[in-house]
Amino acid sequence: MKILQIGLVMSAVGWGISFLFTFASWGLAVDTLSSMGAEDIPYQPLLDYWLRMASSVFGCIGIASVLAAIRPHAFPGLIRLLGPFHFIIGTVLAVSAGQNHLDRAIHHSFTADISFCFLTGTLILAGLARGGGRKN
Repeated sequence: MKILQIGLVMSAVGWGISFLFTFASWGLAVDTLSSMGAEDIPYQPLLDYWLRMASSVFGCIGIASVLAAIRPHAFPGLIRLLGPFHFIIGTVLAVSAGQNHLDRAIHHSFTADISFCFLTGTLILAGLARGGGRKN
């Protein structure tokens, strides 16, 4: 059960931190992305909208993960989805990083994002395999 909860807490923190961008100014968001290796992004209303949309969806994944970590027996279906979800996202990110020729020296966060997905998915699935999330 501890392995499962560690994975769920990691998921909660990793996805939940995205809520910061839901409420951040465009300037702060661009500065943060620039610190991760992105080029300057001029303000565009649709990009601002997509930033809020994506960050709020990611944050909601974090909220769902918090709920599952607190009450795993109440959310067995969600937990069974969260394990594979992380592997799917990790695979998409790894393929995208390769296709876009991201360079670790310039783009600092993509390796951590991919590692987070695979580690979190592994912990959640390992916790399920050990019997976590089952009703007694």
